[in-house]
Amino acid sequence: MNQYDVKMLPDNNSWPREKSTRITLFADLRDSTDILLNFERRLYKKMDGQKESDYDYGEFIRDVHETSYRELYLGHINTFSEIYGDGFMGVFPEDNTKFILENIYRLSKRMRSYNDSLGANASRPKIDIGFGLTVGEVAFVYFPMDERFHPVGYCIHEAARIEAVSKLYDARILVSHRFFDYAEIEIKSNSRFSYRFIDRVVLKDFQEPLTLYEILVDNDPRFEVKQRSIPLYSEAYSKYLRKNWKEAREIFSTIHKEYGLGIGYVMAKRCDLLSASPPNYNWEGIWNLKQK
Repeated sequence: MNQYDVKMLPDNNSWPREKSTRITLFADLRDSTDILLNFERRLYKKMDGQKESDYDYGEFIRDVHETSYRELYLGHINTFSEIYGDGFMGVFPEDNTKFILENIYRLSKRMRSYNDSLGANASRPKIDIGFGLTVGEVAFVYFPMDERFHPVGYCIHEAARIEAVSKLYDARILVSHRFFDYAEIEIKSNSRFSYRFIDRVVLKDFQEPLTLYEILVDNDPRFEVKQRSIPLYSEAYSKYLRKNWKEAREIFSTIHKEYGLGIGYVMAKRCDLLSASPPNYNWEGIWNLKQK
């Protein structure tokens, strides 16, 4: 079995059959379908000395794993990891918050180094990975079909949904309030990390509202830009909650135009929708997301 295969779980009592509180992480390569199509069109190349040779999708995925995901599934006690092609799922004990943040930090650093090494070279795709994290109850169930244990639980789907909307909000590491509550002390005590409030939502096919935050890391090229935008975003969101759609929209638009952050565009468009069709009097600012 090579390092890219699914890790086998031991068939013993170290994997609880009963539910236990776990941190769940999903990471996924963004724009993977477009990248694959470009490979099929032979748009990507690599340089081998002075000789140009074809660079295929398999080699790129190996770059993704070698450059990035390997930082997430290092051998660690009581940790489950599984690879889904160009995506990754990790299930960690609830006391692993610091370990997870450190691994994400290293992954982000390696990803940036890889992308910076390409420069303006359009002959190879850059690596762009989004993350979704939450906390909830997980049990491990044995599947006879593949003779492995697999994690099951509400939070598995929740983490996947959070990762899926991270790009919508122009966020790299998007987390639920449940994970943020675990990580807040570590984030605030470590200058390499910061955070920004994102939104209050109900994920598609879910019922319980979530508060979403983005965890910021100082090796992200837009770390300082996102930090500077926080006061303005807070002002806009406050007006949004008071149903002052026009002023909120103007500030959100400023965040998009002057800071180059996609969340400003998303929230400005939402203000347009709410202005055209105002919510009920008891509206609390919770938005029902329709995309996965």
